[in-house]
Amino acid sequence: MKAITLFAVLASLLMLTVGAVAVRTVIEPTTTTTNGNGTFDWYALNSGGHFYNASVDGSQLLVINTTTTATAYPQNITIVAGEYWRSALGDKLFQLPTNNTCVLGPFESSWFKQYNETILIDTNATRGSIALIQMS
Repeated sequence: MKAITLFAVLASLLMLTVGAVAVRTVIEPTTTTTNGNGTFDWYALNSGGHFYNASVDGSQLLVINTTTTATAYPQNITIVAGEYWRSALGDKLFQLPTNNTCVLGPFESSWFKQYNETILIDTNATRGSIALIQMS
């Protein structure tokens, strides 16, 4: 009986901590305005990762600013393989140099889209920022 109680307590603690391990920040798209003038909605890069709604296929770009003087090491941005037929190709890793602004995408839905209509982004970066542009 004590073993079952101990197991139940440990299982409960594990369930409480599993959700806290991978907290991703949602990135809302910036829509362009007349003549391409507009401002980006920037989000701070964090090691927990990010995601965005990819219900509109092939019309979203990521803009990543890696500006930092703290390190010369590249910042890794990984677009996580989805759950559709091209997922066997695996994740796509981008090693972005510091002190640059890079544009990535659009990303193929059959390779990267998850079943819940999102694109998942992992990063080792804790400095810099990321934005999503919705093209029309």
